[in-house]
Order: sequence, then C-alpha cells, then structure tokens
Amino acid sequence: MQIDFQATVISRHPDTQFREVGDEIYLVHPDGAQIYNLNPMAAALWRLTAEPMTMADMAEIVQAAFPILSQNKVNADVRAVMGELLNLGFAIAKI
Repeated sequence: MQIDFQATVISRHPDTQFREVGDEIYLVHPDGAQIYNLNPMAAALWRLTAEPMTMADMAEIVQAAFPILSQNKVNADVRAVMGELLNLGFAIAKI
C-alpha cells in the first residue's frame, strides 16, 4: 500500500495493547508475540493516534509544539516512525 503523507489516515491497530509506565510506552503486538518500547517521538505520535489522523496532521502538531525543528526534519521523523509502526503491525492505514 502506498502511504500518502497528506491523505492516508493512520490509526492504532484495534488489537494492539499498550501500557504507559512513567514516560515510556510499551506496545504489545496484536499477535502477542512482540513487545515494543517507543522512543519519545514515537510515544508522542502514538498518543496522537488515539484519534485517526494523517501524517501531515501529526507533523503539523509536532511542528507547532517544537517550532525550532525544521518542517523537513519533522516530516521525515513522522514518516519514519509511522512507517515502522505500520510495518510492524501496530498501526493501520486507510486511504
């Protein structure tokens, strides 16, 4: 599936379980065979996926929170994190 930064809506896989322990978030894969610890950027994006949204919307929120970061850096980070969560099966994409 081609992921369109502007149009593809990302959401949590409905069977992904997660736990917040302090500032850290741990995801449990839907098949129960994998636990994944999120870094701070990934954790922030995971929190944003409580409501389905596009990567462009996520990047806009991150950019507003951290205006010192370049838009290109924010976009690349959002693409990388969400791409990994999609590839690992923790998130799903809808066109």
